[in-house]
Amino acid sequence: MALTARKSLRLEDAGLDKFYEDNQQLWADMAKQAFDYAAEPVRKAGEPVRQDDVLAVLVPALEIAQLLRTFLADNSLRQQFWFTYFAEYIIDREWPTLTQNGGN
Repeated sequence: MALTARKSLRLEDAGLDKFYEDNQQLWADMAKQAFDYAAEPVRKAGEPVRQDDVLAVLVPALEIAQLLRTFLADNSLRQQFWFTYFAEYIIDREWPTLTQNGGN
C-alpha cells in the first residue's frame, strides 16, 4: 500500500516528518538496503521493483530499529501501524533516488 494523504498528515501530526528529516541518511540507507534485497528476486521474476516489494522488507527492519522504537515510545505511539506508515513515508521520499539510473 502506498502512502496516502491521510497517512502523511497523521505522520506529520505525530512529528515523524521531522524525525525523518533529522535522521534522513539513516532512513535512506535502510531504504536502499531494502530495495537492493527486494530487487534481485523480483527482477529474476521479470517484474519491475514496486514500492510494496520494498515495503515488505523495510517494515521488519524498522520494527527492530532502536531509534524509531524509542521515538515511538517517547511519544506514546504504541500502535503497530506506525512502523508501516513510516516505512511508506520513507519509501515515498526516497523512491526517486532508489529508482534513478534504471534502478527499477
